Amino acid sequence: MYNLNNKLGSFYNEVVRLKEADRNKLREYKKLNLERLNSGIDSINAKENKSYPYPTILEQGSIAMHTANRHDDNDYDIDVAVIFPKDQLPTSALNSRKLVEKFLREKTGNFSKQPEARTNAVTIWYNEGYHVDFAIYRQSIDFFGNTIYEHAGSNWKNRNPQDITNWFSNFVITKSPNKNFGATVENNQFRRIVRLLKKFTRSRENWSLPGGLVISILASECYVPDYYRDDISLVKTINSIYNRLKYNNQVYNPTDKSSELTEKSKYKNEVNRLKEKLKQAVKKLDILNSPECDEDKANEAWKWIFNSDFWKIEIETNSSLNKSFSLPSNLISLNASLHISKNGFRLNSNVTNGNFKIPKKMWLKFNASTNISVPFDVKWIVENKGDEAEAKPDLGHETLDQNIYSSSFSHWEQTAYKGKHKLICQIIKNSQVVATEKFEVIIKK
Repeated sequence: MYNLNNKLGSFYNEVVRLKEADRNKLREYKKLNLERLNSGIDSINAKENKSYPYPTILEQGSIAMHTANRHDDNDYDIDVAVIFPKDQLPTSALNSRKLVEKFLREKTGNFSKQPEARTNAVTIWYNEGYHVDFAIYRQSIDFFGNTIYEHAGSNWKNRNPQDITNWFSNFVITKSPNKNFGATVENNQFRRIVRLLKKFTRSRENWSLPGGLVISILASECYVPDYYRDDISLVKTINSIYNRLKYNNQVYNPTDKSSELTEKSKYKNEVNRLKEKLKQAVKKLDILNSPECDEDKANEAWKWIFNSDFWKIEIETNSSLNKSFSLPSNLISLNASLHISKNGFRLNSNVTNGNFKIPKKMWLKFNASTNISVPFDVKWIVENKGDEAEAKPDLGHETLDQNIYSSSFSHWEQTAYKGKHKLICQIIKNSQVVATEKFEVIIKK
């Protein structure tokens, strides 16, 4: 296979791997939110004459597993297990999540939306892009003196918050090639492969693929180690995962084989989409094994995999996009604000055009102004892109506002599908489009 292993190593260290400073910043966010949680508990105790205790805290997820990747847009997950004594929480798993939501809402912060009790966690979104997931657990002692942990998902379910982290750490140590046994690659190869796979699955804004845990599990099932090169291991592991998914799209918790992580249709759809992206990846990487492969062709293959300019391949321009709207611009001033609901509380008055990331289930108010003489009609065109919009299908719609007699006007849209989406504002006079302006936003999970 054509050897760009050294360049892949540089890419991993310079582009993929999370910097220590960023990791420390994420942990500082965790610390601040735990202080906010405890402060909220104090406030509720004082106001309602309660005696809720501070919870025990355990770090989970990609930060604990050391598989968090660098993101220029700060789209980081911070996963925390929040453990209360069983007799200090409501009997219902939902009410327990709602209680923690209540604690957090007591003390507001720089949130893009209010803390929300979701199915598996209470989530806080930050304007900077971070989000913190508080997974709620209750702890008790059984008849034999064993500590029992139960997670507040859709129902209470036995689950030790440290099991996945311990499983992953053990797999990295026992399955990765080791220099003590003749390997020339750095130790912990499996962790690097997982990070590189995660970089691939998040390389396009419009892709809606499985989360890091499912990727890690699939990688563990299909991992092909190589004692001398990470690039060979990565290519063979990609092929192995694709072959596995061709016959089986179910993924189970490695620490509880009775728990299917892809039971819901949403997650099965994500895995099916992953299979199709891996099919493309396998085809793109085939060139590496061809005798005709040279450095440019190898770079082009890796450029497609990671969608990164690091691989020194010139970005192709989309000529059709450049030609789509050649009508006069700058005749319309278009901006947007972010709201909890239509006509509801405004969270951000200055949503920037282009790469601004917004959570789902929010509302955008687009405000426009023009110096074109009234009256005129305004057409609002929405173009949706991405896996979720295609699956619906809902690739766009149009709204026509007729006989506008004001130089300022507005339009509302809800954020529904992950991906990069476009709103186009057109002013129409005498049945002719006389001005057009576009606004792009990125919607995240």
